[in-house]
Amino acid sequence: MSILPIYFIGQCLSLDEHPTFRETIIVQFSDPGYDWNSFIWTCSNHLVLPVVYLKLKKYDLLGYLPEVLAQHLEEIYSLNRTRNEQIILQVKEMNAALNAAGISPIYLKGTGNLIDGIYNDPGERIIGDIDFLVPESDFLATAECFKNEGYQICFPAYLPYHQMKHYPRLWKDDVAADLEIHRVPVTQKYATHFSSEIVQQSKKTATDFPGCYALSDNDKVTLNFIHSQLSNSGHRLGTVSLRDIYDLYCFSKRVDLQQITQVTPYPKKYTTYCDITNKLLGLPIVCKQTLSSKIFCRRHDLNLTSPLFSTLNRTPWTISAFIFVVIPLKWKEFFHYQEARQILVRKMGSKTWYIKQLEIYKKMITG
Repeated sequence: MSILPIYFIGQCLSLDEHPTFRETIIVQFSDPGYDWNSFIWTCSNHLVLPVVYLKLKKYDLLGYLPEVLAQHLEEIYSLNRTRNEQIILQVKEMNAALNAAGISPIYLKGTGNLIDGIYNDPGERIIGDIDFLVPESDFLATAECFKNEGYQICFPAYLPYHQMKHYPRLWKDDVAADLEIHRVPVTQKYATHFSSEIVQQSKKTATDFPGCYALSDNDKVTLNFIHSQLSNSGHRLGTVSLRDIYDLYCFSKRVDLQQITQVTPYPKKYTTYCDITNKLLGLPIVCKQTLSSKIFCRRHDLNLTSPLFSTLNRTPWTISAFIFVVIPLKWKEFFHYQEARQILVRKMGSKTWYIKQLEIYKKMITG
């Protein structure tokens, strides 16, 4: 019997925990009518193609894939590993510049996991940009340091820097990844329970990276949960990312996921996150399933099986976010900053801008 692609891919990701899944995977791959396009689209959409390739290779399953597809996965993995190795070199160059200025960064998310040895293979995690946290007193100095190194701001920002979660993204032509310099690890709404001070107190030295730090293992779990389920509205919408879920699985090798005290202000939401992780990957998390987690799992599955439900589920959230978050922020920028007014006037006179905005919100509603 065919299962939803996300659950099948979850079985691929958890082969180390459940080697018996190999037989189920062989049955699926041997089906002449198997929907390879759906498999690849879901892996790609959840940013797990490289690690899925590695799991299939480790358990001798690549031979069950069409030859062209197996070669495609290998190429994607190889490109991602090369990029991550370049990111590691970039981090070392960044540290040299920051340490010379007396600044020691704490690396967050994928880059922090990479340099802290979370992954078995440096090519298994797709990394967007390099997120790192510095003391607020060093925030602007860090930005100036990289501007002096040739980095440029991707998009202008108009809010005062002390109101920003991170500095505007910085880019440079000859480096692997853009930079996001954080003054706080999460948005102000969640900073009470996960502040820069909390992170600084528990940070750990990154092996082989003198002068820089990674989050403690407990804090990695907390940030993963806040980013996936709170900041990105995963809990509200009934959605999860397999990349986030796989990271949580990797963290479970080091810490007991039930003992993460930092998230106790959101115990039901955290328990729900653990429950969907257990359902997708079969993690050995002994969490008592609650009514809230049962409802979340049901909404999660309906998002995948019912386009109507997915649209009705997302539309109120998208509209309310636009009305109560986006519009007030844009008006604030419009009234306080001349450059913001000039840019907005130019955009509103462009047909292309309207088309792009409609596409953005259509994607948000339809998922």
